Amino acid sequence: MPEEILTVQEVAVMLKTTPATVYAWCRAGKLPAFKIGQQWRIRASALEEMMRRGSLLEPDGRNGREQQS
Repeated sequence: MPEEILTVQEVAVMLKTTPATVYAWCRAGKLPAFKIGQQWRIRASALEEMMRRGSLLEPDGRNGREQQS
């Protein structure tokens, strides 16, 4: 059975963050991803592994979004 491939928007919804944050993680190499044409794609297994490790969080514990007042 083929592995599930997710879009940036799907990952953003799953993690309750913005697509811009997911794009930043992909560009920085924090979230293993690949491009099909101009669009980033993320393997579900890679996302699960990063979540398990907790390695998507910034050193200060934030998920990359600015704090809202």
